[in-house]
Amino acid sequence: MIYKYLIYCILYLSCLVAETSADLSDRIIIDGYSNDFTTDEEVVNDMHESSSDSYWGEYNDVKGIKVTWDNTFLYLAVDACSWDNNVMLFIDVYDYYGIEDMSQVNAWQRSFKFYNINPDYFVGTWDTNDSPQFWKVQEGGALQLEWIQNVETFSTYNTGSINRSMEMKIPWTDLQANQEPIRSIKLLSLITSGDDFSGSPDCAPDNLGGMSNNSSQMVVLDNYVNILIDADSNGEPDLGILPQERTTFYKTPPFSPLPLLVENVLFQNGKVFSPSSGEKVYFELETNRGSEFDVKIFDLNGEFVDFSDDEIQTLSWSWDGRNQRGEIVPFGVYILYFIANSGEISQKETVVVVN
Repeated sequence: MIYKYLIYCILYLSCLVAETSADLSDRIIIDGYSNDFTTDEEVVNDMHESSSDSYWGEYNDVKGIKVTWDNTFLYLAVDACSWDNNVMLFIDVYDYYGIEDMSQVNAWQRSFKFYNINPDYFVGTWDTNDSPQFWKVQEGGALQLEWIQNVETFSTYNTGSINRSMEMKIPWTDLQANQEPIRSIKLLSLITSGDDFSGSPDCAPDNLGGMSNNSSQMVVLDNYVNILIDADSNGEPDLGILPQERTTFYKTPPFSPLPLLVENVLFQNGKVFSPSSGEKVYFELETNRGSEFDVKIFDLNGEFVDFSDDEIQTLSWSWDGRNQRGEIVPFGVYILYFIANSGEISQKETVVVVN
């Protein structure tokens, strides 16, 4: 009897700590219930996600994300509750392409943009649908999506049911572009309305600038969870490791949403300058949150004059008073139009050209 009890304890404890291994197909069953994942595979959990942080309440809320893998497959689960809405999980593998604006793609068009992350794939489903769709971005592009139908998926979301999941078992080969090795993946999940060009009330991990109660408002999604898959860069997923120990965030929740603001625009030598004397106007932005900005320059008639992107990473620029053709612009007032690349904000300032 004692021997049987010890065997039971050993088996029980071994299930509490689950490492990636050569074949997990006997343990991870794609049935829409994620209780076959362990706590070591919860990369977004109750520590990061409140059960009531959604603008639409706990019945339209992402609860967590779970990840593990073996030699052949990546296993993912999104715990959530959806009430007549959609659940989506975005996967970013490669930095050089991916979705930038979800309103511009050819399927699942929604009102949100991506910043810091440009997903190459996503899985989407809706309340009561048990067959989530796996979509791939056309390699090298960001607009054309292709529905890949050979990926095993299942979801159990049912109106008002709290503890349900969307699960998927994705072959590594389906995540590889041109057979490039996969070193890490970035993940972001959200609840969104079922209507085209609608927005989202909740995402996991939390968005830096917060979400919106208005489904027609464009939302910028700029946070993610990153999982290191291949630490030794040998082209194979690492085995014998705990996924949670390989997890980092762009910014780790919980935190209070911080909408992007321009706090100040500084002009080093004032706002009046003489290009014909070789002078330039130097200007920089002070913001409350990291972002990149483009600068467009217009005259008072609204005609585009020039575009300046000097030292864009440091939010500082200069303009030599010349247009796109290299000609010194006429005497007058010109408008500097600062546009955040995330799409959250724009700011106008004026300068004066004297000759």
